[in-house]
Amino acid sequence: MKKFFMITPLQPVTWDAETGNVVKDQLHSNIYQAEGNSKLIYDYRTRFPLIQVINGYAEADEEIRVIAVTPDTKSAWHHVEQLREELAALQERKGFICRGVEAISVTYAGDVDTQIEIFHKLLPYIEDGDILYGCLTYGNKPMPIAELMAIQYGYRTLQNVSIGCLVYGELDHSKENSPMTIFDITALIQLDEIVRVLAERKVRDPKAIIDRLVTRQ
Repeated sequence: MKKFFMITPLQPVTWDAETGNVVKDQLHSNIYQAEGNSKLIYDYRTRFPLIQVINGYAEADEEIRVIAVTPDTKSAWHHVEQLREELAALQERKGFICRGVEAISVTYAGDVDTQIEIFHKLLPYIEDGDILYGCLTYGNKPMPIAELMAIQYGYRTLQNVSIGCLVYGELDHSKENSPMTIFDITALIQLDEIVRVLAERKVRDPKAIIDRLVTRQ
């Protein structure tokens, strides 16, 4: 089964104390320009780069799962609801089958124990035969590392598991109107896997092999 993973955004949300209505939401919505993968082209505004991945890879009548690691903040859970709305709209357009966003509640912290918690909680969601997709955009810096570790666990230890596409969404604050870009970074993880295999096999000149691979890009 195709499974799509992400960390829920932490961008702050401000509510009116009396009405409970949202006053300010710092999670931007825009059209992300796709770099390195035409499947990621998406002509709708979104807050979540993972939506573009799902749009590119989920087929009509195909069952998928969407898993969002969600830190225990009020803002993050607000963003989960926004993700659910966008996923439902995309599901209606594309016709894939999905039970909705499966949110995994985790502690919001940067310590090692929290990242191990994230890694461990993700493992039951990965099974033999899966194709894994992931967005490494959001969360504090260690959280996407824990997410990637879980994806690599599935690829390395289970049967017939493959990595479909991994992405990173960027908001460029240095430019006017803050353009947003989604990058396919799957090749970086593939290169890391090649390095791991070269090390395991004690290849005599691993740098020469890496040099040849890089110059072919």
